[in-house]
Amino acid sequence: MEIDIALIPIIISSITASIFAITLIITWRNIKENSRATHVQLLRGFHEDLTSRLNKNSVLKTTEDCMRYANDYLNTIDEIAHLDINGKIPHFIANYLKRFFAYGLRIIDWYNEMIGEDFREIAKHNWPNYFVYCTKYNIMSNPDDKLPKIMLDYNRLREQESR
Repeated sequence: MEIDIALIPIIISSITASIFAITLIITWRNIKENSRATHVQLLRGFHEDLTSRLNKNSVLKTTEDCMRYANDYLNTIDEIAHLDINGKIPHFIANYLKRFFAYGLRIIDWYNEMIGEDFREIAKHNWPNYFVYCTKYNIMSNPDDKLPKIMLDYNRLREQESR
């Protein structure tokens, strides 16, 4: 059986194209699996970070501790909001963390009541991504979210510290 010499380049090109297509599909699947793993790791990291911040509420002793707790928490969710707004993370990650964003609004309400000076305006300047995110996704404060007791007794704590 003789093969026409004109068919050899076509056969070689077909085999090369098939190998290229298979390699492309395998590469695409690997990238997709790696992206999923990275996203899960990001989600787990954000969740652990926010949860550990919430767990620190049991060690709050001073007004400075309360303010640091509130600032650290708001800084963290502002960072997550920044990543989401700028498309650096898939939206499902920030969406999963919505309840943490709602708790941030409780913290801002606390600041506004305890610190005064229309803190909401200061907060909008300090954590702009957080407010954009909350507005964009209609995040509302959850009345079931409770701040640590020491933060609710902030004025009494401040009086004790000033003595």
